[in-house]
Amino acid sequence: MSRYEVRIVGYGGQGVITLSKMIINASSLYGNLAATQTEAYGSSARGGRCWAEVVIELDKNIKSIDYPKAMEPYDFLVVLSEEAAKNVKPDNLKKDENTGYLIWDTSTIQSFRAAKQIDKAIGIPIQRIAVEVFNNMVFGNSILFGVFTSLSKIFSEQSAIETIKKFVPSATINQNLEAFELGKQEAEKFLIKLKEAAN
Repeated sequence: MSRYEVRIVGYGGQGVITLSKMIINASSLYGNLAATQTEAYGSSARGGRCWAEVVIELDKNIKSIDYPKAMEPYDFLVVLSEEAAKNVKPDNLKKDENTGYLIWDTSTIQSFRAAKQIDKAIGIPIQRIAVEVFNNMVFGNSILFGVFTSLSKIFSEQSAIETIKKFVPSATINQNLEAFELGKQEAEKFLIKLKEAAN
């Protein structure tokens, strides 16, 4: 299968939908890959439950996605709320060598039992870093996008940078690029740990 399945879950206002749109933009517009995105909100947009899914066709010869919803097990799962964390199970993720990543926010999720059973689970205090370093939680999107770019390796770093420039206000581009770099660094540190654990 050359489909890459991504699911992002959390609350409205955490950037769930925006992150999914950044991933599809970098994959399709700049990466020239077929991709599709679906989303859903709970009863209220801000503060209500929401999720987004992205399906990316890694084979450049295939120009369309036959089924738009991400199917379990996922290649990539991003979890941003305690409530969403309760529904995660280890078998929600693929066990392949270069997939099966779980990213979760340790500043919004206090207890995440399933994460302890997933080898490729990377916990980062996304919201706390965004507020402490950049004084605004909206920069969490670019941190997460940096982590995703570095771990998934679906599209180039340049594609990701062009996407950020398209999605954020021009006055905040440099800060968002810094946040993206922070996310990349967190991912790279995690990959080193994984490699050390395997040896």
